[in-house]
Amino acid sequence: MGFMISTIAKISFALGLWLLSSQVWAVIGQPLMVNIDNPNFRKLNVAIPEFLVEPSANSETREIAKRGAAELGRLLNFSSLFSVRSNEIFSQVLTAKGVIKWQMGQQNLDGVDVPQWRAIGIESLTLGEVQQDQDMWTFTLRTIDLGKGEILVGKRYTRIPKSQVTAVMRRYADQVLKAYTGKSGIFSSRLVFVGRRAKSASKQIFISDFDGSNVQQITNENVPHLSPAWSRDGQFVTYTSFQDGPAEIFIYEVKTGKKTKMTHGPGLSSGSNWGPSDRLIAFTGAHNGNSEIYVMSPRGRDRKGLIVGDGLDVDPTFSPDGKWMAFVSGRFGNPHIFRASLEWRDDKLRVSEDKRLTYAGWYNATPSWSPESDKLAFAGYDKDINRFDMFMMNPDGTLLERLTLRAGDNERPSWAPNGQLIVFQSSRGPSLEDIKGTPHLYIMNRDGSGQKILDTGLFEAQQPAWGPQAED
Repeated sequence: MGFMISTIAKISFALGLWLLSSQVWAVIGQPLMVNIDNPNFRKLNVAIPEFLVEPSANSETREIAKRGAAELGRLLNFSSLFSVRSNEIFSQVLTAKGVIKWQMGQQNLDGVDVPQWRAIGIESLTLGEVQQDQDMWTFTLRTIDLGKGEILVGKRYTRIPKSQVTAVMRRYADQVLKAYTGKSGIFSSRLVFVGRRAKSASKQIFISDFDGSNVQQITNENVPHLSPAWSRDGQFVTYTSFQDGPAEIFIYEVKTGKKTKMTHGPGLSSGSNWGPSDRLIAFTGAHNGNSEIYVMSPRGRDRKGLIVGDGLDVDPTFSPDGKWMAFVSGRFGNPHIFRASLEWRDDKLRVSEDKRLTYAGWYNATPSWSPESDKLAFAGYDKDINRFDMFMMNPDGTLLERLTLRAGDNERPSWAPNGQLIVFQSSRGPSLEDIKGTPHLYIMNRDGSGQKILDTGLFEAQQPAWGPQAED
């Protein structure tokens, strides 16, 4: 079995070879916690009946209530932690049994027959009501942990315009995820990735919502753009561009849209990754016949070689806890994953030692740390089946797991803020055929299950990076 190099890793190695030759209002009790690290994890059965409205409510308010409940259900299903039961399946049965009997304005557990809900297998129940105030609406939501018979999360959102209904549902869904898992939500996070609008178009950098929707193009030059990366606070994106000739690293300020060139040689610069607290940026520099790993300040200053020596070193990525840097090195022949131990003194950084993590395989590349720094996902080329696949291992190289198999080529993993999902690029066909087609973005659970495409609306999408969760 062998492993592969990602697109930017391939470029880095090719460049090196070329040089050589030339608000919450109720949180009660302890809920049934969802442990996403448990290999026997089972999704929670969730019910979200259509939100209540006043009998005199107009058609617009009724439509908003229906849309809000549907969107909340979609979000919880997307998280892969919940199984949202269809209203069409249970509504008539529950009404006949008297389970649905709450009224507008009720709080706590008033009107909720907990034993009846539990009897039909529902473990988490979210009730909502919607009231109109001129051209604004108020949403009152409560999520009940039926196992404990207690309200887990409740929140009221006031003066919400129609255009913000989806945003409100995302904020509330994040509250539910955090309450059940103890970890960050994902629905206010965003993706950055490389894409093309047409087959003949240049590769550009795009930003989208967590599910690939609301796509925004942030580069326009008719040259390749590669390897985007988020700052830890989500305020900046760095990427590689050939707009001035040789590969250089640029920085994009999300709030203003301002773009600034960060590197100015010598040689070629690519593949940036932000360090803890956004104090340093690591990147690959190709100079004097070799590719090595450098660091610089977020202003592009104080460039310093961090991992230098024989062989090509690329794909640097800091662990979120700041203890390690994973990278790819060809110092022993084919590229493999290494882990460097880091020592910090203020903003000064040095490597105390490094360790080779992978030995099996042909090529290993693009390592990606989980948010808790307890796992590394990476791309690999399996020479036996001539396919690129996703793998995961511990930070010391043990417990190697395969996450994809016989579904096109799979590369460039990046973790969701809560560590439950991984986004990656895949060239698989629409029915998971083992073919090599145009790459698109996919997500999967951290154990490789639940693989599904993200619809960006673009001809091609690849090299994704999942950004941080926005502050509520």
